[in-house]
Amino acid sequence: MAKNVLHVENVTMQFGGVVAVNNLSMDINEGEIVALIGPNGAGKTTAFNVITGVYTPTNGKVELAGETISEGKPAGKMKKLYAGENLGKYNKIISLTPDKITKKGIARTFQNIRLFKDLTVFENVLIAKHMHIKANVFSATLRLNKKEEQQMRKDTEELLKIVGLLELKDEKASNLPYGKQRRLEIARALATEPKLLLLDEPAAGMNPQETDELSDF
Repeated sequence: MAKNVLHVENVTMQFGGVVAVNNLSMDINEGEIVALIGPNGAGKTTAFNVITGVYTPTNGKVELAGETISEGKPAGKMKKLYAGENLGKYNKIISLTPDKITKKGIARTFQNIRLFKDLTVFENVLIAKHMHIKANVFSATLRLNKKEEQQMRKDTEELLKIVGLLELKDEKASNLPYGKQRRLEIARALATEPKLLLLDEPAAGMNPQETDELSDF
């Protein structure tokens, strides 16, 4: 039986009287590729924002590998405005920040590319590798983490090779064509060693050739 990676339970995200996500439940198991589809404004990005800790759900919860990483309940004024189901089922508020959720194993890309545009291709991915660095400020200052740093650089080059960007590793991210910037963003997400990778409209803005290349990748 496949191991459950993500469990989303009765998640509602409401902003005042606007219900952006209404009672969403889903499970994603290890090894699965799942598509979340819907028209513009359906709440897909909002759902991603709840899963990755940008928003705490108005109601419901999100679990990663059996651990609750986000849970909310309507309170105060929102309790009166709440229009969703399962009112009163959840009684805790758990709100991990996006960086902590990334460290636990969820990585994402964004509908609008968010690279460190003044850094090189290599540096963009290397920064993400530091998510799991074991060295502290003291050991890093004294260069006691040299072996770990060398391994991160090696892993970064391997990832760039996989996404076809190794030859461009010294280029500024902002100088890359749009399709390659998308690939770089995916490489940076993979560098965090995620259990779950969320791609928010990864082919948005691409021409047909770039879309085909991304699909093949």
